[in-house]
Amino acid sequence: MTSTRCWVPEPIPVAKVSPLLLNLAPTWAAYRTLTGLRLVHFLTDEGTEGIKVPTIGNRWPLDPITIREQIRRRTADLNT
Repeated sequence: MTSTRCWVPEPIPVAKVSPLLLNLAPTWAAYRTLTGLRLVHFLTDEGTEGIKVPTIGNRWPLDPITIREQIRRRTADLNT
């Protein structure tokens, strides 16, 4: 009998997310000017998504699971 393990992604510093998004969609204008601080502002309550991004020193670890849950909630809200 083999056990199935689910891979759980590690939180990533938000400053590393901006270049990844730019690499994903280099022609999208919003990603060309996106910085880590702008992304934190967009994701938090001050922005539009309402996602809590904790502050640890001068780094903001972004949990991919939290982002996926927010996308799922937003999609469910659109479907109701």
